[in-house]
Amino acid sequence: MSFPGLARFSAGWYAGRVFGLVSSSLLLFVLMHEITTLYTRLFRAVQAQRREREARLMTGDAVSASIAHEVKQPLAAIIASANAGLNWLDRVEPDLNEVGEALRRVVTAGNHADAVIENIRGHFKVSARTRTSLDINDVIREALAVVRERLQTHLIAVQAEPNERLPRIRGEQVPLQQVLLNLIANAIDSMATKNGARILSIRTEEHHSGRVLVSVEDNGRGLDPSTLDRIFNPTFTTKAYGMGMGLTICRSIIEAHEGQLWVAANKGRGAVLQFTLPVDPGSVSTALCPRVDPELSEN
Repeated sequence: MSFPGLARFSAGWYAGRVFGLVSSSLLLFVLMHEITTLYTRLFRAVQAQRREREARLMTGDAVSASIAHEVKQPLAAIIASANAGLNWLDRVEPDLNEVGEALRRVVTAGNHADAVIENIRGHFKVSARTRTSLDINDVIREALAVVRERLQTHLIAVQAEPNERLPRIRGEQVPLQQVLLNLIANAIDSMATKNGARILSIRTEEHHSGRVLVSVEDNGRGLDPSTLDRIFNPTFTTKAYGMGMGLTICRSIIEAHEGQLWVAANKGRGAVLQFTLPVDPGSVSTALCPRVDPELSEN
């Protein structure tokens, strides 16, 4: 920028040069600020896109881990029942009645696996979940039937305390069965290497504030106190081949039913996990707690 008519090296001449330098520098600073702002926005957009992609990958991993974890129990029951049927057939005099019973358990476990997959699919549907009036003791009995072979294999006796006046609850049967299957499977794993009597205790009782309390207790190796604050965290596991999804899924299911799941204090050896479920307002307290299968109690 120049100012014609000014004498060379005069005050006006120097002022024109200074003004030109200031205006050029100001324009340069403005351009640098705009470029920096654009690159900052671009960087943030790229970071957001990367985080979104990582979140989708983590979600996919969590979904696949959930499916694998939940289907594992009925598949293990199918394999155990099929092996039991083969053992009865391999005898000198095959016991067809026992073979038929084993095949019926295979069908039951297969149907349960199908229901589990449909339930997982249901979590991604926008429509409201369908809940019905349930007897929690029926849910417990059916869950025990799925893991019956494992209980017998590990010589675990099952104890259930009857409560003839237990009210009904309102919920979804398959997810609640999955909660019980996960808790029972953890108890079995805890007692599998234990010497001496192995006892699985499942109790149901009326809780305060119109809720039903379910307790699953074992006399296995118990829980390390240092892990109690992380036991419900995703991917945290104390098992060598565990996925760390079981208790996380259980808590999410119970909370979706407006209940709570926690680890209770145990005076002896083993672990106690308890959860509550709200009572069905329209139910009548006539539900019966299922009695223990004699074959399970004798093991």
